[in-house]
Amino acid sequence: MGFLYTKHSSEKQLARLVTIYTNMTSQLLTQNREVQQRFNNLSKDTDELQKMLREWVYFSGSLYQVSSTKKTWNQSRSDCRQKGADLLIINSKEEQAFANRFQKYMWIGLTDVTNEGSWKWVDGTAMSTSYWSSKEPNGGKDENCVDIKNFNAEKSWNDESCSLSLLWICEKKLFQ
Repeated sequence: MGFLYTKHSSEKQLARLVTIYTNMTSQLLTQNREVQQRFNNLSKDTDELQKMLREWVYFSGSLYQVSSTKKTWNQSRSDCRQKGADLLIINSKEEQAFANRFQKYMWIGLTDVTNEGSWKWVDGTAMSTSYWSSKEPNGGKDENCVDIKNFNAEKSWNDESCSLSLLWICEKKLFQ
């Protein structure tokens, strides 16, 4: 009992194979486009990450970036936040020394704008350790934001008018 192949059944089989081949080719082309798009996205993400790492400096669990332009304290903070960071919060003597190494007059994330004399960091925590320069803070109601000014000394903070345009330093914590 053999199978009898006719011209008609061979044409059907050939048509079926052509359909399968066409479908598989179409699927492979679609998958290839998807893989190419994923590769392009990954390549773009890698380029952005490399660019970011050139602009940011790592220190003790955070990334830091010092601006190259000058802005007011609020504008500076806004810039940091757009980058997923905030103005620098100094938590240790080592971090204070690290910030001073940039040797720039720059905004940090400390202010008493909400309540005169009650210094708070941008995350809402109260200042517990300070590195005020001699005779600082001294500005009264007009000087409600803090910058690093005397960077050649451990005690380098200065209270300043928030509307002054200065460089600033952003901090992006890697581990919360």
